[in-house]
Amino acid sequence: MLPRYKLFFQIAIFIMASSFSFSEVTVSIGNVNVDGYTEDIVVPVTVSNPNEALGGFQFDVMATPAIINLSGVSAINGDGFSADFNVLDDGLARVVFYSNTGEGIPPGTDEISLNLHYNGLDVLSALVALEAFDLTVSDSDGGVLSGFIINGSITIGDVVFFSSDTPDTGDVLEQVYVDISIQNSSLVGGVQFDMYDTPNYLDVTGFTTTDRTDGFQIDFNELANGGTRVIIYSPENQNISSGSGPIANMEMIIHDNAYNSNVGVNFENVTITDDIGGSYYVAGIDSGTVTVTPGYIEEPHNLQAQSGMDAQVLLSWDPPYGPIPSDFEEDFEEGVVPEDWITTTNSAQGWFITQDGSSAFWTVPSHTWYMCSNDDMADDDGSVDYLITPGLNVSGAQMITLNFASYYDGAYGQTAHVLISTDGINFTEVVTLDPSPEWVVETVDLSQYAGVPNLHVVFHSNDNGAWASGWAVDDVFITFAARELDRLVHYELTELGAWALSAPKDEVLSRFGGGIPFDQKVDLHQPLLTYDRPVELDAFKVYRSLNNSTGFQEIAEVGPNVTSYLDEDVVNSTTYYYYVTAIYPDGSESGPTGTVSATPVEWVELWMDDGASLSGQMDTIDFYINNESNLGLFYFEIMDYPDVMNSLNILTTERTSNWALEIADQGDGTIAITGISVGTSLAPGDGPVCRAVLYPVAEEEMTVSLSYTSGTSIQDADFIDLNWTSESATYEVGIETQYLNLYGGYGEAGSTTIGSVFLQNTQPIYAIQFDILADPPFITGVDLNFNEILNLENWSFSGTDLGTGYRVTAYDNSMTNPIEPGVGHLVDVTYEIFAGIPDSTIIDITVDDAALADVNNLPMFTEGTPHAFFVGQPSVGCTIEDVNGQMAPGGTGTFQIHMENIETVNVLEFTIVDMPDYMTVTNIELLDRFADGTVDGNSGETVDGSFYFLGYDFVTYIEPGSGPIMEVEVQFNNILNNPSVVFMIDQISAGDVNALPLDIVADNFGQFVNTTLNIDQGNTVPNKFKLYTNYPNPFNPATIITYDLPNFSSVELNVYDVRGRKIKSLFSGNLSAGQHKATWTGVDDYGLNVSAGVYIYKLEVSDKVFKRKMILMK
Repeated sequence: MLPRYKLFFQIAIFIMASSFSFSEVTVSIGNVNVDGYTEDIVVPVTVSNPNEALGGFQFDVMATPAIINLSGVSAINGDGFSADFNVLDDGLARVVFYSNTGEGIPPGTDEISLNLHYNGLDVLSALVALEAFDLTVSDSDGGVLSGFIINGSITIGDVVFFSSDTPDTGDVLEQVYVDISIQNSSLVGGVQFDMYDTPNYLDVTGFTTTDRTDGFQIDFNELANGGTRVIIYSPENQNISSGSGPIANMEMIIHDNAYNSNVGVNFENVTITDDIGGSYYVAGIDSGTVTVTPGYIEEPHNLQAQSGMDAQVLLSWDPPYGPIPSDFEEDFEEGVVPEDWITTTNSAQGWFITQDGSSAFWTVPSHTWYMCSNDDMADDDGSVDYLITPGLNVSGAQMITLNFASYYDGAYGQTAHVLISTDGINFTEVVTLDPSPEWVVETVDLSQYAGVPNLHVVFHSNDNGAWASGWAVDDVFITFAARELDRLVHYELTELGAWALSAPKDEVLSRFGGGIPFDQKVDLHQPLLTYDRPVELDAFKVYRSLNNSTGFQEIAEVGPNVTSYLDEDVVNSTTYYYYVTAIYPDGSESGPTGTVSATPVEWVELWMDDGASLSGQMDTIDFYINNESNLGLFYFEIMDYPDVMNSLNILTTERTSNWALEIADQGDGTIAITGISVGTSLAPGDGPVCRAVLYPVAEEEMTVSLSYTSGTSIQDADFIDLNWTSESATYEVGIETQYLNLYGGYGEAGSTTIGSVFLQNTQPIYAIQFDILADPPFITGVDLNFNEILNLENWSFSGTDLGTGYRVTAYDNSMTNPIEPGVGHLVDVTYEIFAGIPDSTIIDITVDDAALADVNNLPMFTEGTPHAFFVGQPSVGCTIEDVNGQMAPGGTGTFQIHMENIETVNVLEFTIVDMPDYMTVTNIELLDRFADGTVDGNSGETVDGSFYFLGYDFVTYIEPGSGPIMEVEVQFNNILNNPSVVFMIDQISAGDVNALPLDIVADNFGQFVNTTLNIDQGNTVPNKFKLYTNYPNPFNPATIITYDLPNFSSVELNVYDVRGRKIKSLFSGNLSAGQHKATWTGVDDYGLNVSAGVYIYKLEVSDKVFKRKMILMK
């Protein structure tokens, strides 16, 4: 077969290469009917070629379903034509037909030219489609002809058609009926099928046979996927005769939650057998229909309407609860296991129904019919004895209570459990029973499982894998309570000036007996509670009338998740009546809720402006009233949350120019504002009625909520209370912290010493008071001296020994000469160190009760920073001395660090803080006893603006003595906004030759001010070229290079590596005479970081070249 097949493909290739002709050729596969189990099924293939002689053709064919295979092909004229085939991997069969003589089929032929042969020996019944495609046709000369192919079919034996006739109509919980019909031409021995409904609104309850199935039996069971499997068979081996019509009538009940809809009754997995067990081919399966009408319809509930709102009525309601099942009851008095109950077991006994379940070693007290599981009677595996109730739809229930009579004594290791299941397969334990010596009534709360569509209660008797006793159960009674759904509780401030509810007041009080938390009250748009609605809806409709029985008209339609409506198309003092309906997915409309009424009334509207200020500063807030009637009194009770606001004054407005006003801070934290008419009522209007001067006292930035409390009252001209509504406001509180920084020192016991206080203030200060506390209390203030630079003319000063501390007080008598914003030295305090205090005692000093006041004598938020005193002579003491320089933009200055030490110092480390951060250390020159020391490369400016120093000398040391050990050169910023800069040693430590710590104390401070200028400007021009050692060195990541120019010069300043390669150009150009600086940050001309190592910096100026080395560390 294969050689000729290959030959044909050679011919086909030739044909494809030839010119095309356009004669139409039709190849038709026949439709045949054969008996079942036919071994050779012959299907004719007819060729029609009206215009051209036909040399051959090829096509592919597939049998669907693939239950038979092509077994052969044969040409009708075997002498002149040949036929062949091949079955491909994908189940296709490729058929070729060609002329042996080259003459082909003459034109005008319309006859059978080819037969296809199929093997149907194993098939009783089938309808097989023969689908053909990819037809290629050639004429007798090899030209390609156009053509098309017609599919065929094979009908094997008798095929059967399955359908559901006679659609039915019903409402929820009603019985409906659908016929199951077949059309069969031969005997049928049995039928099996699965039925499922879409949507799932039907439960199969039974079947009845018809005349065609008289004597047959019909069994069915529910599948795990919710479908129903049905088997129709004859116990007496009868058959259904050939014919058509119903073979069964299916009875179904409509779910109690089925909406108005057409329910499809669908079938799958249909199997129909003949009289000897073979399966017929089911040629067609038609579904049926059940129409549910009107279907599940429930009205909304608990409609409420709020009276007393101004030109508004607020409505709220609950959605439909969903179906609520009737109470479930089973007393087992029929003497048989109820049909819809399920029992499972691994035991030979399991659960059974009895009036006497006693056995040799376990006795059940006398009782009526009951269900029993007795492991003593069976003595095998009784660990999975389950007794399962029918499934219950509890989607509309909230409270579920299970009651049942129980005898369970727990003898011999027996246990008894109540479980639940929502699918009949998976189980969750609810409770394990306690044993009892007699029949008792058990009660189990199942409310946590409410809201599900399919709830099974399971009684689990468990012998725990050993011989045990048993459990008896009777009188199962399950009760349900309506699902009281949590509704949207917009507990919000209404025009009545109260927190209005869309839920019954008693219900809210039961939930929030202590009152609604304030943080929930203020969130007006966030519901406190949500609900879970089990009923599908499309919308709610709101109806309104002017009487309670007739004339209702629809006024609004809202979404299915909306359970409130604000009616704003109303007139005050008119009573309106309302009800609400629900719209279901099919468009059905429920009945109405109960009718409710509400009457809107006029209100007075209250609001206030927002405010903002720094803590300790004031703002003026306008308070407004919008009234339509004359008023005689208003009383505002304002709650601030958080409670940080204070009142200062109250001012009248144009509307209250003849009224008496008062404002006061109350003990409960509220602010009370009272206004009363003095002869003239407040006329209708909407402008401000008073202006309150308020100020906050807070320790952090915050937003304060200002709202009217329920204590607010508005009265008309006759002093009758009126309804009111209000809007809240906010007050933005900012913080600008003022700082009092203490600085201590050291001194001998029994002597006096001086400590300083520094001030950082952002606002003008008119008064100062603070206490300095000592811990331990071995020191006290005895005198003070304010900084003369401050020019505190007309200020009064005092220092008071409080016994527990030292109080510093100062204030501007003229209120015209404040301490302006800035940073600087405030006051020196002379302290007395008590006699007898041991040396090396550390006394901590802190600021307490600090108060800095503005022009209105309002306090500012102030913090203090602590410090300490050292009693005795420390091993090492350092001070700042010889401050000298010009505090000007870009100017320079110097100061010295002096050391008084009684022990040898090898390592010194300290940090210098400048306030404000105006100074940059540009050079350090080690002096005298420290002249041979080394400045560590980590020394330099830090990220926070302070200067870090680390130096050491392990060769010559800093010998005991006193005097300067270094001179520090600084440069000032180009922008200077403060009249002075104060600097001090903030942290300091020292070590000996073994790097062990020494007692060291820093004392004193330095200050650059405009009055300290004593540098001769004429001496600032260098008299020669000079390149200084870079600072710091070693360094990471940056270093400063300083050089002097005695005259105007052309300058080149570059960095090179040790191989002489240029790395970075720092400056190239002309510069005037003077000292200049350049910074290198360890990058090359391309901005790339260079590696650690030794680098050369070279200054080329005029005809001179200067070089120095520097070390970059990483």
